Amino acid sequence: MSVREAAICSAIRSRLDNDKRVGDLPVSPYVVDGDVYLVGRVRTLEQRDMVEFIVRGTPGVGKVNTDEIEVEELTKPHSTARA
Repeated sequence: MSVREAAICSAIRSRLDNDKRVGDLPVSPYVVDGDVYLVGRVRTLEQRDMVEFIVRGTPGVGKVNTDEIEVEELTKPHSTARA
């Protein structure tokens, strides 16, 4: 990782950690040539979108890939409780 990539990664991590909406989520950024790959888990699509929004607003960020973020509401089976 270049010094530039490390600086972008650090800025992203700081922005995510300091955001009360997503700061507790286990999401890690990886930067390659200015493009950011996010890996981790969130509970909802809204949280994933918020993480992506925060990352895109970080100076130096090119493309943002969220394909490796697991969204729990999409992977948990819905219960069909019967009365």
